[in-house]
Amino acid sequence: MRLHTSALAVLVALTTFTYAAPDQPSALEMAQASYPKCTLECLAKLIPQSPCTLTDVECLCTNVPLNSNLTVCVLESCTTYEGLMTKNVSSKMCGAPVRNQTLKPLLVGVIGGGLALLVFILRMCAGLPVGGRPLGWDDYTICIAVALGTPPTVFSVLLSKNGLGKDMWTLPLPNIESVLFVRDGQLSHFEPNSDMLQYYYLGEIFYFASLTATKISILAFFLRVFPQQQFRKIIHGVIGICVAYGLSFVLATTFQCNPVPYSWKQLDSTYQGSCNNIHLQGWMSAIFNIIIDLIILILPLKKLYALQTSLKKKLMVMVMFSLGIFVTFVSVVRLHSLIVFANSQNITWDYNDAAWWSTVEIHVGIICACLPSVRALFVSLGASSLGTTRAASRATGYGASNNSGLGSSSHGGSKNGTLIKEKPIAVPKHGDEEDFIPLVDLGNSKD
Repeated sequence: MRLHTSALAVLVALTTFTYAAPDQPSALEMAQASYPKCTLECLAKLIPQSPCTLTDVECLCTNVPLNSNLTVCVLESCTTYEGLMTKNVSSKMCGAPVRNQTLKPLLVGVIGGGLALLVFILRMCAGLPVGGRPLGWDDYTICIAVALGTPPTVFSVLLSKNGLGKDMWTLPLPNIESVLFVRDGQLSHFEPNSDMLQYYYLGEIFYFASLTATKISILAFFLRVFPQQQFRKIIHGVIGICVAYGLSFVLATTFQCNPVPYSWKQLDSTYQGSCNNIHLQGWMSAIFNIIIDLIILILPLKKLYALQTSLKKKLMVMVMFSLGIFVTFVSVVRLHSLIVFANSQNITWDYNDAAWWSTVEIHVGIICACLPSVRALFVSLGASSLGTTRAASRATGYGASNNSGLGSSSHGGSKNGTLIKEKPIAVPKHGDEEDFIPLVDLGNSKD
């Protein structure tokens, strides 16, 4: 995301405008009145050396040697923001189209965030008495994931209002630098014209934290429904990997620049600092994220296929456990957008896709983690078409898991890796016969 000198060269370039250049005097007058002083000095020096005249707008817009020399002069004479002003004025003078995709992050934040919140609320309702099961660690960690995923959702709306999805040079400097700012060591209030780069910076941190909590919630869900000790040890190991992943990239993102405020002060030529290779860091995090998602996706499939039930039931449950494939798909698309963004000199335009795909990934992860519980809630309320009803569960006299959240089932056993029922038992107390996925009931239910 850092704007190197070579990147600025592209930003301030006036070369190769392929659109028609208006030759109305008003366009030239506007440009002369709006150009920074340093740019006007460059033009005064370079135009006499070119075939263009000061009133020939088309020549000024399309003459490649003139614009190449002007780029070099502006780089040497102007600040970063003056270079952006030059690019903006030149684009208007030469009739460049005004691009605007600010609606994307706005819709993703509002619609995606609303859907994720709705599914989360339904999941938590499954923990109420009518839901038929107590809350467990999977529920607590998804609460943390939702809390951590809320700031990026809000940021996507605020970033949209401040120009994310527009060309960088069309925005005033405050919109780029100050969406959210820190003064005197304290977090200040939100402002309409404040630090877009800081929103981006904070959004990255919350992104990694929320995704990590979501992964841990899914793994804690596996602990709830799979009693085999060996398999549970594997799950605990993957949880450890997720924690290490989350901590590593939260810290790496927090301290990506030295000093830390340089992360959002890079356009301020008076503020000095240095940054890590942020793009390499982003690619590594995306690749590790995809690998962990695939591990979580594959983990339960063998156990589910070994269920003593019909192929139809097996496939139904396997599909429900495989909803995370949507998260993996979003992660892959996001990685592609990060690769595009790595070569960007127009961060408010090129970061748009990476930003809203990151927000989508948070929302889809939360939704996929909550859907099994939502199904169980509907089952407990009598939606028999979605699975085994409570009446069927009571008739068989078996429970899906214990009532200890993360504890292994006291009513199920394993033989050659297959979930089986060891003996008839009384109806479980506390209503937890309707756990996330009633695997034992699936073994007894009719097709």
